[in-house]
Amino acid sequence: MRRGARLLLGNQREGALYAPTVLDGVTPDMPPVREETFGPVSPIITFTDIDDAIRISNGTAYGLSSGICTNRLDYATKLAQELHVGTVNVWEVPGYRIELTPFGGIKDSGLGYKEGVQEAMKSFCNGKTFTLPR
Repeated sequence: MRRGARLLLGNQREGALYAPTVLDGVTPDMPPVREETFGPVSPIITFTDIDDAIRISNGTAYGLSSGICTNRLDYATKLAQELHVGTVNVWEVPGYRIELTPFGGIKDSGLGYKEGVQEAMKSFCNGKTFTLPR
């Protein structure tokens, strides 16, 4: 890439299929990080510590889903609490969900509402607040 990233694997198209692609030397200001690629693209980004990783992840306008690969429960918990995303997957594929759980992004990601059975049911209802004096 022109800005210093190196192609390690992929970047090949066959009709509508795009091969899994791995890029190394990617920085947070590059398009594979700043934009939602919705493709099998994995940019490798270095960071100094977990707080730096959280800062980089939260530094985009998007927050659909995240994937965490760690055996440290304290890191998984911290990331789940501090990442600005709609879904946090620890050692799971990004599309993992149970139909009773809400699914969808935040910020500029997703459809602006959560999907899932309970969320769909809520969309057909009108909630009401009812107050009485003491």
